[in-house]
Amino acid sequence: MNTPVTMPPQDAQQAEAAWQRLHRSFALAMHQAGRVRDSGVETPCHARLDERILQAVWCDQMLRPEALQTASGKAVEVIEPGRWNTGPGPDFLDARIRIAGELREGDVEIHIQSGDWRRHGHHQDFEYNRVVLHVILEPQDDRPYEEKQNGERAERCVIADALEPDLETIRQTVNLSEYPYGRPADLGLCHEQFIRLPEGQLSEFLLAAGRSRMEAKIARFTAQRATESLLQVVYQALLTGQGYKSSKTLYFLLAKRAPLQALTDHAGDCAAGDRVDFFLSALLHVAQLAPSQLELPPTSDEETRSFVERLERLWRPLKPYFSDRLIAPTKRWYLGMRPAGFPTRRLAAVAELLARLTAPGGGLFTQIARQLQDAGITTMNAKELRQFWKSLRELIIVDGSGNYFSTHFTFGGKKQSPQALLGEPAADSLLFNVFLPLIIMQARETKNSALEAKAWIAIQTFPALEKNSIIKFMERRLFGEGAPIAGLFKREIFQQSLFKVFSDCCAQNERTCDDCTFLSLADRLAKGGTA
Repeated sequence: MNTPVTMPPQDAQQAEAAWQRLHRSFALAMHQAGRVRDSGVETPCHARLDERILQAVWCDQMLRPEALQTASGKAVEVIEPGRWNTGPGPDFLDARIRIAGELREGDVEIHIQSGDWRRHGHHQDFEYNRVVLHVILEPQDDRPYEEKQNGERAERCVIADALEPDLETIRQTVNLSEYPYGRPADLGLCHEQFIRLPEGQLSEFLLAAGRSRMEAKIARFTAQRATESLLQVVYQALLTGQGYKSSKTLYFLLAKRAPLQALTDHAGDCAAGDRVDFFLSALLHVAQLAPSQLELPPTSDEETRSFVERLERLWRPLKPYFSDRLIAPTKRWYLGMRPAGFPTRRLAAVAELLARLTAPGGGLFTQIARQLQDAGITTMNAKELRQFWKSLRELIIVDGSGNYFSTHFTFGGKKQSPQALLGEPAADSLLFNVFLPLIIMQARETKNSALEAKAWIAIQTFPALEKNSIIKFMERRLFGEGAPIAGLFKREIFQQSLFKVFSDCCAQNERTCDDCTFLSLADRLAKGGTA
């Protein structure tokens, strides 16, 4: 498994078609093995994430509070959205909500369309009797409530006009693998089929899934590129990559409110030694994360006071231009973040990357693309590849030496031992998830097929990033305790394939296999249907 498998030139549509073809072949094999059931589910595997997105919206309250109301016009105040349910029953448990000033304690169910309440049989299920609010994106009728099994009613709340930011921005930026998911009690029903696949077929299947996922990333960047410069798209990706869960939307919004061209235009007037802090000052102030000198506690040390004064001075000429672009204060910047990942430190790292990205004579993006173009990656052995990745990683790492936030988590916080602002794991993640897809996008724009081919080889040979809970979950569900091929998941493209299978085939109901798209397709094949 050390020799890369050739990945022929494709685009997003072709990559998805290849994945769908292999998805059908796998389902056919399951049918022939007798692993079928009568589910009646006919949902295609590629469009099953929207409800999970709405669950993420509700979990982190990516909503404008003043716009929340029931379908009958009653004001809704969310005190506690509830616990994300990873077992049977409503999506969120033990929520606390005020409806027209009256406190309601109970559960919340989330759907795309209002009709899903009855389609899913919730009106006849006693487990949904504690639901106090049915949150939906689209009403299909003008009823203001849903009927429950016990004869009571659950208020309906349509959130389409209350989303903050808009749904498309949320879809582009929120990483659903960072949110809770159900844990099955046993292996997936597809497990036996997966472990029986010959090495070559399994590799082909997973590569197709990984390729389709990477093409989806490229397609998102390409859509942004239609209205933005290349460097603005890079900048947006760098900022968004600093977020976690719903804070990704804030970082993306910050890139829009403080666009790169505006920053570089104003940076032309500052001294070279001020450039990094200039970018940092702009980002912190537009995000409303920078205190004024008057807001500092009396116990603040001289280093902190001097640094805040410096940021204020650099912000002063920018303030008139950006004063109407400030992001409303919100605690979501810190949601789920440990001190080392606080937004102050993340933005300090981005400020350094912006200085590199906009450096005269070819910035960071150009450097990485040029090194990839010049590299003989097709003939490198394992040791040479490791050295190659190290050389690219070092272009992205932000050591932070001498930076205020290398020794502080917040303004005026206790001084810490120096820490890198952006270390090796984060640099690897940006290299794989941002720079390589964007290099392919640019290579296609400039018709540089040689560069695109090298970028795909780079993606295919890239060492695995740190495993998150979804990767571990899918390895267990599909393969059991041991990986089927020695070293298979030591490459990131194969880990990406697990994300793809999870998102397309497991995410709608990961607690059981009741809604498995492999099985539903096998069912249709068993009945003589088509995929």
